[in-house]
Amino acid sequence: MRKTTEIALIERTQWGETEAFSPLVRKYHPRLYTHINGRVKDAETAKNLTQETWLRAFRGIKGFRCESAFYSWLYRIAENVCTDYLRKTPDDTVPLHLCSERHITSVHPCPSRDMERAELREQLQIAIAELSPIRRRVFCLYYHHELPIKAIAKQLGRKDGTIKTHLRNARRQLRELLIHRVNR
Repeated sequence: MRKTTEIALIERTQWGETEAFSPLVRKYHPRLYTHINGRVKDAETAKNLTQETWLRAFRGIKGFRCESAFYSWLYRIAENVCTDYLRKTPDDTVPLHLCSERHITSVHPCPSRDMERAELREQLQIAIAELSPIRRRVFCLYYHHELPIKAIAKQLGRKDGTIKTHLRNARRQLRELLIHRVNR
């Protein structure tokens, strides 16, 4: 879908042509669902939150001014939906949902090494939980979603330098927290 076509679909939806929204859903739904599922780690919850995101986007489409990319706007809505959901969950373990485990493989698996790695992963997730929300979000967007600094800055509405500072501070804080935890 070309950019001009996408803008035309958005404008038609804003004018009341509800069926013009469907091609946007078809284009971005898989990407949106994958992002949300990465946050909540539960397929059924991700389906519901993806639907909620589309509902909010449809209701708020008249406020979209095409000054940013449609997916950036949609991504912000998804982030808000996920944050709302994760705040409401009784077990408020947001960081465990934010950053998934990386599958660690070894040519010669060693049970004790696997246990050490699992423990270290757990300590890392606990340390990530102690980061401020903005540092945690920047850290996970950079390392988990592998987004460049410019894309993170655009999505969060911040300057590149601010994102770099949050990332640097997150790394420092994690290093201190992990050193403290491992040396206990």
